Amino acid sequence: MTASGDAKRGRGRPPRRNLIAVVSIVVLSGAFFGYDQGVISGALRDIRQTFDANTFAVEVAASWVTPGALVGALLGGHLADRIGRRGALWVAAVTFVVGTILQAVAPVIGVMFGARLILGLGIGVASVAGPMYAAEAAPERIRGSLLAVYQFSTTFAIFIGYLADELFEAGNSWRYLLAAAALLGVALALVTTVIPDSAVWYFGRGDKRRAEASLKATVPERKVPERLHAIEKGLSAGKAGWREVLSPRWRRPLALGVGMALFQQLTGINGIIYYADEIFSAAGFHTPQAQLAATTWAIGGVDSLFTLVAVAFLDRLGRRPLLLVGLLGMAVSLAVVSISFAKMAPAAQTAGATGHHPTDAGIFLLIGVVMFVAFYAMSIGPTAWTVINEIFPGRIRGRCVAIASATHWGTEYLITQFFLSMLDALGRSGVFALFGGTCVLGFLFIWRYLPETKGKTLEEIQQMWQDDARARRPHRANGRSTGTTGT
Repeated sequence: MTASGDAKRGRGRPPRRNLIAVVSIVVLSGAFFGYDQGVISGALRDIRQTFDANTFAVEVAASWVTPGALVGALLGGHLADRIGRRGALWVAAVTFVVGTILQAVAPVIGVMFGARLILGLGIGVASVAGPMYAAEAAPERIRGSLLAVYQFSTTFAIFIGYLADELFEAGNSWRYLLAAAALLGVALALVTTVIPDSAVWYFGRGDKRRAEASLKATVPERKVPERLHAIEKGLSAGKAGWREVLSPRWRRPLALGVGMALFQQLTGINGIIYYADEIFSAAGFHTPQAQLAATTWAIGGVDSLFTLVAVAFLDRLGRRPLLLVGLLGMAVSLAVVSISFAKMAPAAQTAGATGHHPTDAGIFLLIGVVMFVAFYAMSIGPTAWTVINEIFPGRIRGRCVAIASATHWGTEYLITQFFLSMLDALGRSGVFALFGGTCVLGFLFIWRYLPETKGKTLEEIQQMWQDDARARRPHRANGRSTGTTGT
């Protein structure tokens, strides 16, 4: 190839190593929570024995990561705006390492509680800063797939955590498995030392030179002037306060981001994971070891595999098609789960748990669960994070992503905390029927309110909301209101 050809190719493509660094940020940010969630599920029995803890103490040790992550998400938005996306990631990495080491060496259960909260803070900050950095740094043609990698890394890390629990069961191995997560934090800290911050943050600080250099690292050089102009236009009004974040002007994208976070959790994924042992017991997996293996492969493996569908097709098919197909499939799957539970007599459930052959309802129950996990993994699981991190203008992105991420963590905590109460009130069949109904509501929400953002720059998406607000204004003035089709 000639020198001129090399130059043209160089102007058309960003350096691959820089995109690899961005991918590394996304992968490590997602793996924080995924590995912890996978490993802690198998470590709880050993934690109970080591500290002679009661059920309540074990539940606190398992769940306190989530409220910590909620607070971390809210702090993450502030940090990302104040010290930069890269600075926030460094804080997340250090906090995560400190919490990981503390929980691994905890001498008493009280230290474990505090360590889990600190660990959650790091996870929450990373859940905001990591995807936000990727959304601002990635070329628009691969932004959706790149952000979907965040969910893939979470699910794959859960899978690795499940496998680790299977392979190492004896003695104090749980301490070593928890401590191993510190490597993820160290890796993230190292990556943040070699990457530039996002162009949006640099430009917001008035540093146009660094903004341009940051764009050249991940965007084809010929597109840099256009992107710089778009960023400058988007940030021209200056830094936004909370009043503007909550103003009618940005009410629609904020409601959309919060709605995506809510439906990602309210569709029942944590209920399926929480109830996995009994589901697999009813389906014929009789021993705890067999149930753990089934959870590893039927949930962890399927979740990881089908998240790759979203990674492959988010930027080809778009966000709306994957979400609509996925939510419809999830609703049907949960209907199968609900009906299967309704058909299973108490005696059949006991037989499945004590060693007899699984019933037909138990087999359908397993099929419904696997279908649900597959549809979730290819749709709202990864796509919610994509949408949340691309729909907000740069001036308010940090705070809005923090609100949506905090909604995610808060909803996950509530579902986990009150799942048993829901079972007592509604029964197994009723709970999963409720989740199925939520999937239908999510389908209608996406159909009505989500525009397609495939192939658009972040600045073009911002302009879309501004055009929509201007289009609505005359109608309000005339006393009329109109809806949008979401397309």
